[in-house]
Amino acid sequence: MLQYVPGLTLILAISLPARFIQSQITVNGKEVVSAVAIAIVLGIAIRNLIGISVRCKPGASFAVKRFLRVGVALMGAQLSLGQVLKTGATSLWIVATCIVLAIFVVRFVSMRMGMSDRLGTLLGVGTSICGVSAIVATAPIIKARDEETSLAVATITVFGLAAVVLYPIIGRALGMSDNFFGTWAGTAVNDTSQVVATGLIFSRPAGEIATVVKLTRNLFMAPVMVILNWLCLRHPQGEGELECGERHISITQIVPLFILGFLGMAILNSFGAFPPGVRQGIQIVSQFLILMALAGVGLETDIGAMKKIGLRPFSPDSVRPFSWRW
Repeated sequence: MLQYVPGLTLILAISLPARFIQSQITVNGKEVVSAVAIAIVLGIAIRNLIGISVRCKPGASFAVKRFLRVGVALMGAQLSLGQVLKTGATSLWIVATCIVLAIFVVRFVSMRMGMSDRLGTLLGVGTSICGVSAIVATAPIIKARDEETSLAVATITVFGLAAVVLYPIIGRALGMSDNFFGTWAGTAVNDTSQVVATGLIFSRPAGEIATVVKLTRNLFMAPVMVILNWLCLRHPQGEGELECGERHISITQIVPLFILGFLGMAILNSFGAFPPGVRQGIQIVSQFLILMALAGVGLETDIGAMKKIGLRPFSPDSVRPFSWRW
């Protein structure tokens, strides 16, 4: 655990001031700047203007991977199971339609651009389901090369970060409601951390709705992984086609444990397991864990590396003729 201390200390040094700055910027007694936005900006500025020690990287990565999941799971204590099911059911057809369209559109574009089958598949699942997590889970199944995985992760990350910045601005400009914006963010933004950040920057209710919609999206990981395995088994490996790698899929890959934690907390809250004081305490812990995780996202954002990547996902070095039969 000692290797995480420097990074977590740095994240605390970002998160506490971010929360303080948020409390100081008010209009008619209402906070108007999100601590999440402040923490992400501070993290990016520190990483790219000052730099961070190698010793800080394990702690930052730990916060992004662990704190975010725990914070999201605890967020379920603020909702009832009925609210979760209603929001999930309302967004289900939107999510399903967008996933199918995104996968087919991305693969169609990849075919026209001459990308490799693997890269097009990784971009498709990353765009449609849950960003980096979907890419990492899919890569071994289709035996993607390390470079293809890295390019897909970088592409999804760049577009996701752009959404974190631009979506709240667009939402405010168009006068979107919390419900509409939360559904939009939960459906359109790629990675879970980016969805949570985008929603919370707009408002806390929008963040809760965006999280529920995103978790509904994440559940589609299971059928997509099953279909990919089926396609690999159906079509023999051949030149230019997807190679099949690992057949075993971990249950935690297709149904992340933090989703079950979120649902469990919502169920407990529905039965009145949390008195008001306890629920408020859980909310404070959840919000601060998410704040720390997103400060870690800022610290892990290397703008220089993204500039070097540029349009490499569309360059001749990363493409091969399309030939995967659906």
